[in-house]
Amino acid sequence: MEKNKGIEIFTLFKDIDKTLNDNLRYEFKDTALTVPQMNLMRILHENKRMKMSELSEAMGLAINTVSGIVDRLEKQNFIERVRSEKDKRVVYIVLADETEVIAKEMHGKVYDYLESIVSKAEEDEIEDILKGLNTLKKLLNR
Repeated sequence: MEKNKGIEIFTLFKDIDKTLNDNLRYEFKDTALTVPQMNLMRILHENKRMKMSELSEAMGLAINTVSGIVDRLEKQNFIERVRSEKDKRVVYIVLADETEVIAKEMHGKVYDYLESIVSKAEEDEIEDILKGLNTLKKLLNR
């Protein structure tokens, strides 16, 4: 019996995601940060300040999930909540000053790790991967 192609694609993505997360966790084993925490800090490093809803959208996670990540990072003094000067109801999430350096280093390490993976492939393999992923993205958006 042939395996459902949709399930096969889904399983491959889960396997790839797990492998990437395991490898990133190993790369950052000395930080005690989770992959979602590192991802949130990377996004804040790139955007400087964001509302919870913006972070949620950027991470592709529910607001309550992102709120839990933010709470834990705030307790560890990695990030801060800052009220808008214009509208006190609006709260932005920003990296703490000391964390900016850590986030920059993490961003560089992740970039280097991903580049090391890509460097192992032939140019036509990379093009095949990009073509396939772009095709899948188009199919999902139809």
